[in-house]
Amino acid sequence: MASEASRGILNEIEANLLECKVCFEKYCQHPRERRPRTLPCGHVMCYECALSVTHAHYLRLECPFCRRLCSVSEMTDCMTLMHLEEIVWRAPNPTLTWPPGGWRTRKSAVPAVVKLSDAFGGWGQLINPTGVAFFKKSGVVMVVHDGKKRMAIFSPKGKYLHGFGSKGCICYPLGVTVTRDGYIIITDAGDVSVKVFSSRGRNTLTVKNSFLLPWGIQTDGQNRILVTDAQAGTLTRLEVDFLKAVLLRSQILSASLSSPREIAVSETTGFVIVVEHLKESGDRSFSRTRLKLFNNKMQVVHQIDSFGSSLLAPFHLCVSAVAFDKEDNVFVADSSLKALLCLGKLKEFPSFRMVLSHGLLRPVALACGADNSLIVLDSGDHFVKIYRVC
Repeated sequence: MASEASRGILNEIEANLLECKVCFEKYCQHPRERRPRTLPCGHVMCYECALSVTHAHYLRLECPFCRRLCSVSEMTDCMTLMHLEEIVWRAPNPTLTWPPGGWRTRKSAVPAVVKLSDAFGGWGQLINPTGVAFFKKSGVVMVVHDGKKRMAIFSPKGKYLHGFGSKGCICYPLGVTVTRDGYIIITDAGDVSVKVFSSRGRNTLTVKNSFLLPWGIQTDGQNRILVTDAQAGTLTRLEVDFLKAVLLRSQILSASLSSPREIAVSETTGFVIVVEHLKESGDRSFSRTRLKLFNNKMQVVHQIDSFGSSLLAPFHLCVSAVAFDKEDNVFVADSSLKALLCLGKLKEFPSFRMVLSHGLLRPVALACGADNSLIVLDSGDHFVKIYRVC
């Protein structure tokens, strides 16, 4: 009965929220024509319908619901509905149970458990957060979200300090990272760009015309920027002169990835992990993931997908965040299991170990602090959660 009721609720959500009210086709991320697009008035329609009512010469359209005029450039992807579509069509395993102390594949030196030490943010201070990073020297935490000021800055103790980035400056941020010298870099899906800010919030550089949907972002040991493009299927490296605010070089390192999103870089070895989101046959959503490990020469040395993980552990990977700790342990957040797992060190990768199986709703970003802590961004309750590794 409960499963039938749940299915009924999902069907109602799909009918009322996940279909275009102009053509009544279901929203999905691919093909592009079916992506939900938000107009300045707040109404949503699919990209194909928006184009069909756009004036070919003036590139302006009239909202079919409220008749407000707007330009094509003012439309943005409705990321809320895109995330909702993933949740509805993802197939979690509610019958999976974990033995006391977690579950592991084999004996290894991975951390046994993590414990919650602090939590801050919450609805109001954070609205639909998408990315988290921190200054290594000061421990100050930065979160990108959908508030009036897109960047929220918190002290290491969780006190809100200040914010910057109005909607005109930052449209829809997805990822954030910090360079060694304190520059803040974000991916902006709204105007399809990578933006560099000073530590005081001044926009010093914007890189456009190089991406279709920039998503994950990190810096390597040489202060170069690595960006995943979920729509183009690429991993790109940007070399920037931050003092002069000049892009020196843009290089595509991998061009055959499947909707790459999350990314992590090892500080000690320079290895890179990219999370690909795989589309299942006959399904419109990306409900399975694959982790691809590159060495410091950007050669693929290992990968593990849902089938491979199911041979080692009683679940399918649905990774929503990934990070290296200072000892080169690989940590991942699984949004389907609502859990944190450690995949072990690179030399024994993967060695599955459940380190947290409760307390998370929808983890979307993960960072490993310098003090052996895990910073988890949970968009389910809009909190930043700090865990200590035991």
